[in-house]
Amino acid sequence: MAHHHYLGFRGLVGEALYYVACVDDQWVALLGWAAAAWRCRARDRWIGWTRPQQWARLRYVANNARFLILPGVQIPHRASKTLALTTRRLAADWQAIHGHPVVLAETFVDPARFAGTAYRAAGWRAVGATRGFARAAPLRPPWAPQTVWVGPLTPAAPAVLAAPFLPPTLPGGALTMVDGNALNWTGPDGLRSRVRALTDPRHRRGMRHELTQAVLLALAAVVARQRSLVAIGD
Repeated sequence: MAHHHYLGFRGLVGEALYYVACVDDQWVALLGWAAAAWRCRARDRWIGWTRPQQWARLRYVANNARFLILPGVQIPHRASKTLALTTRRLAADWQAIHGHPVVLAETFVDPARFAGTAYRAAGWRAVGATRGFARAAPLRPPWAPQTVWVGPLTPAAPAVLAAPFLPPTLPGGALTMVDGNALNWTGPDGLRSRVRALTDPRHRRGMRHELTQAVLLALAAVVARQRSLVAIGD
């Protein structure tokens, strides 16, 4: 990687995975996956998440920081096939090594060098371009600007990352018995209308809050993984 890749190789940032693609025990490609970029306007706009969601859920995005097709072996569609096979197992491998899965893959391609054909063939899509800035200063050629490519690892990955609640399958998501995104809160025959149909057993004297308000707040607390009366009250 250090010898053949135009960016060189000095290790990857944050949580990382390294892959070697082989054919009959011969190395034909190398891939490196690292933590996602802190901020990327094109990616963030495509996902549609809020800034707090971004900081809390960035761990579920992996960055394909290095992809090298080694010289000397000619195999049709080697790049796209290698990429597809890797992304197919990436979420499970990330779970096994780092304790949580990833739902979206991203990468940055230098349009002056590559067209992104392998990513497109593997089912990825281009969502825009970077502005040519690093974390602290403008980038200089050949690093700016870059085309931003994304590859969903699960169905509806952007909807998962931008949902009000994380799904039960992700750490930090709702308990397996409750999926907040699937609850019918306000629609026809929804939770709010069902709660309004309840009979209030309380005495009217000293009543400060409507039953609907109290029950909905308690249910929201339960969805937020609170279980004791003290925790629900807080």
